[in-house]
Amino acid sequence: MSLKTFSGPYIKNSQNASQIMNHLLIALMPIIIFTIYKNGYIPYREGYYDFIMIFYPLFFILIAVLTSCLTEISFFFLRKQNIKEAFKKSYAFLPGLFVALVLPLNTPIFILIVGAFIATAIGKLIFGGFGHNIFNPALLGVLFVMAIYSVNIVESGGYLNPYEADVISGATPLATEVEGIGGYATLVEPYGRLSDFFIGTIPGSVGETSALLIILAFFYLAINRMIKWRITTTYVATVFVMTYLIGTLHGFGAWYPLFHIFSGGLLFGAVFMATDPVTSPTTPVGQLLFGLFLGVLTVVFRFLSPYPEGVLTAILTMNLLVFILDKIGFYARFNFSKSMAGFVLAWILIVGISFLVAAGFDQKDEDANFVINEVAEVDNQVIYHVSQRGFSGWIEAEVILENDEVVNFVILSQTESYWARVENANYVEKLIAADDFEEVDTISSATITTDSLKSILRNVLEDYHE
Repeated sequence: MSLKTFSGPYIKNSQNASQIMNHLLIALMPIIIFTIYKNGYIPYREGYYDFIMIFYPLFFILIAVLTSCLTEISFFFLRKQNIKEAFKKSYAFLPGLFVALVLPLNTPIFILIVGAFIATAIGKLIFGGFGHNIFNPALLGVLFVMAIYSVNIVESGGYLNPYEADVISGATPLATEVEGIGGYATLVEPYGRLSDFFIGTIPGSVGETSALLIILAFFYLAINRMIKWRITTTYVATVFVMTYLIGTLHGFGAWYPLFHIFSGGLLFGAVFMATDPVTSPTTPVGQLLFGLFLGVLTVVFRFLSPYPEGVLTAILTMNLLVFILDKIGFYARFNFSKSMAGFVLAWILIVGISFLVAAGFDQKDEDANFVINEVAEVDNQVIYHVSQRGFSGWIEAEVILENDEVVNFVILSQTESYWARVENANYVEKLIAADDFEEVDTISSATITTDSLKSILRNVLEDYHE
């Protein structure tokens, strides 16, 4: 009798791939319905949309899905494969679906198509198709789009639907914290209450805002054994612990780590992206380490880089290390002590980086992105020449105060990408004329720039009164 050997991996699961995809679509369906409600129905109800535009979020998603499908059909045609058979096994809709759910609603359609094409062609097909990719295809497509077309997306409205752009006078929640650790009034109140973050009625990507529905999707998938739950729980728990430590050292309560869990794409990434069966570890120990280091990287990117999200970059970075983590996990099956070094390193980083971030921000009571170049007194006036970091670079300005009031505010130089919008709105003049410049709404398509202009006045006045 001869023995036959077969290569792995071997996964114990009675469900076939089609059943897994069915469960995935069931889990995503409430999220898709919610984005139609939030980004379609609410703007229509408030008079910002015509009736047909209620379904724009669905149209947005379908365009990306269609792009992925057509890309794969073209690929099969060029390779002279049996299109029907190959298409049935490729699950071509997935890259486009997730690209659409991760991108901002105001992404121009041609950019959405580019993202879905890159996700499918480069992120998936170039590696050999379904089951062979190294990186999460959708995130690779989104990374390409955000790296090349982020200016176009912001100029088109970014993450805010028309109703949000009119009633919210600030950037997205995480973008508010790029320059430092903010309090409840800065991070949460401009968008409502923490319950609004949980429900999902805050600015954000198409499918990422509702923490409630994403958590329900996680439980549905976990109960049906369709998801690597260790990755999700370890990832979220790590971010919670680290932000809890950071918040505690600044006197914040439990709301602060919850803000970080409910904001941005963390929960969506933890449930649907980090657990991708192809690009994540298969061993239990590997999955735990994967989640731990994902959490560490996400906090590092959120606090120690100029980009507020971090989830996308963290997952793509950890995709590169999956084979190492699985190797550790394999040896840990027979001798758990062989994996201890990885866990010890993870906890050293968790505690060390948390204290480093908290201490670093604690040492700079003033704005680290603000520099006083020169101060002069002429008669009864105090003239400040200052620099403030904006969106694209430094903004240099002259601020003149007399009798404790700002009497002139002149921008000397700037390199801002959206300065024309600021000038067209006479924004600098509005700040000077307002009784309280903090109450002047920011420009939704130039939020970082207009927030920086407010910071100039705030910092000058603080120095003046010291």
